[in-house]
Parts: sequence; C-alpha cells; structure tokens
Amino acid sequence: MTTEEQTAEILSAMEILAEKAGDVAPAVFERYFERCQESKALMDHMDEHMLGRMMDQVLLLIMESGEEELASYLTFETANHRSYGVEAHMYGSLLNSVQDVIAETLGEDLTPRMGQAIRARIDYLLGALTAAA
Repeated sequence: MTTEEQTAEILSAMEILAEKAGDVAPAVFERYFERCQESKALMDHMDEHMLGRMMDQVLLLIMESGEEELASYLTFETANHRSYGVEAHMYGSLLNSVQDVIAETLGEDLTPRMGQAIRARIDYLLGALTAAA
C-alpha cells in the first residue's frame, strides 16, 4: 500500500470514527490508564480540555503522512514530554489504546485495509518516537 493509499484508508476510518463516536478521548484515556498506571499518575492534574487537546494531536499524528515534518515534530515533542517524566514505552501504550478504540468503535466498518493502514502508521510513529526519545 502506498503512503497515499494508506493515508486515504486512515482518513476513511477517522471519518467513520467521528460519525460513530464523536469524542473518543474519554474511551482512549480510560484504556490507556488501564494499560499504563504510571501515565495516569503523571496526568492526574490534566483536565478534560487538556486531555482533549492532547488526543486531537495524537489523532492528527496518525492522519499525518509527511515524514520529514513529522520527525522534527516528534523530536520536539518527545524532548518536551521527557521533562514531564514521560518514558518511551508510554507512547506505545497510548497509540495501541487509540488503535483498540478505533477497532472497537468501527467494528465491522473497519475494513482490513483500514486496519492495516492504521497499524502501519502506528508502527511508523512508534519507531520514530523511540528514535526521538
């Protein structure tokens, strides 16, 4: 699958996600905090608005396909988050929680190509985040 095809599949999945669920932040963070108690402790001070802004950025990262711009952004963000005590493994827990919520919410509407595209993008992001961290 080309990058353009991958992005198109991801955007289709996100459109369905928005129609079916609207705000997925509460579901994602619930799943994330179950997976990673350390993150919950780091983020206890954050309100719904701040968590929503963070989720917007995560979803935009999944939809973004520009590798050069993305690498620069991830380097900046990992350095910024490191100062808050964020560890590299926490990114995987968050992105996998996003993927789980997308799959659960879309159900049968999630085509194999959409699922493959999302997994590939998340794997790419995890690699880039690990390199940046």
